[in-house]
Amino acid sequence: MWICGTHPWLGGWMMGHSFWGLLILVILATLVWKGLRNRRDGNSAADRSDSLEILKLRLARGEITIEEYTNLKSIL
Repeated sequence: MWICGTHPWLGGWMMGHSFWGLLILVILATLVWKGLRNRRDGNSAADRSDSLEILKLRLARGEITIEEYTNLKSIL
């Protein structure tokens, strides 16, 4: 146990905790930033094609009529 001593690898008890705390904050900030960036890019062509595939499946299952299909397709 160290009492105001230095750890050979971390440069001191407080230095070690500060380093790991800062590292965790940087990782969390990066994950949040990437998540927000992906959310902004959500209106991509891939999302539209997925929506059209779902619409086609609903038409094939008989859940919607052809008129509803064409109306919803024009909205997308």
